Amino acid sequence: MTSELNFLKRGLSNSQMAGLKGLADKTDDNWWKEVLESKDLLLAVRNGYLNAYVKGQSVFKIAFGKGSSGSEPRLAIHYKYLVKPDLEKKDPYVSFNGSKFDIEPEDIINTEYESKLTLRQLIKTAARFAGPEKSGVHKIARKEPRVVDLEVAFTRAGENGDLSAPRMDIAVLVPTESGGAELVFCEAKCADNPELWGLEKLPKGTKSLPPQERSTAVIAQIRKYEQFIQAKENEQRLIDAYVRVCKNLADISDQSPARQVDDLVRQVGDGRLKLSIHRNVYLLVYDFGQDEKDGRIKRKRLQLEEAGVKIIAKGKPEDFQLANDILRMR
Repeated sequence: MTSELNFLKRGLSNSQMAGLKGLADKTDDNWWKEVLESKDLLLAVRNGYLNAYVKGQSVFKIAFGKGSSGSEPRLAIHYKYLVKPDLEKKDPYVSFNGSKFDIEPEDIINTEYESKLTLRQLIKTAARFAGPEKSGVHKIARKEPRVVDLEVAFTRAGENGDLSAPRMDIAVLVPTESGGAELVFCEAKCADNPELWGLEKLPKGTKSLPPQERSTAVIAQIRKYEQFIQAKENEQRLIDAYVRVCKNLADISDQSPARQVDDLVRQVGDGRLKLSIHRNVYLLVYDFGQDEKDGRIKRKRLQLEEAGVKIIAKGKPEDFQLANDILRMR
């Protein structure tokens, strides 16, 4: 029952926001102020915590512990991102005398937070784990101030006990012709992603199906996502969740001039604009040259459009102006 009620929830509580603001208002430097000022980090609001992304990598999570004055921000990070990035310039081998390795932990990983240094090192290390597809998502989102979510996952238990998780890459706001705002979910693929070219996986328990009865993998994926966001029982929960997300993003923006949000985001968050959910999931395709654009990408675009997929294809992720690209397709 809990997962059914909570799997669509998003947002930070007032006390959690107060905990962040308390750090932002301090006169001395601290890790949260540096996060706010970083142009390399993208923040995503979850259910009671934040994820910080570097080139598509969730480099750390900002959760909250109970403190004397409310919820105190607590950072949790995967240990692989603590490895110091300058190690690649040194001898990778460590001497061993038969009982002990000749190394100090602080020479390998960050064991303490040092202002103006540690966050930069975490970002540099995390960037090395990023592949071209996730890096592309980062480039698209970084230049689009109306993006309100990344790595959009909604997980709940299915009838057979398995976890189902529609996981879309980007959620962005666009203005509507009626004077409101619409939330558009997007899935991103590099042009060489096998899901663009191969068939969908066989259903569980099925050994074989004729090719004509199987869709291209990406078409099946988009249809699954659209079925989820179009479900009537999910619509209002999605709207409520993303109104809270917009409010949180606007409040976080107020904590530092370096972290601005678009006014459309702010107006949805404070209730001045009514939010709705776009019924289609847009497919974003990138990382291809002019020859491919005029050849196989053009043919693939036509095939996907015939199947009802909304597709935006550009050679480089830097070429996207996502909200305007979507509006031009109306």
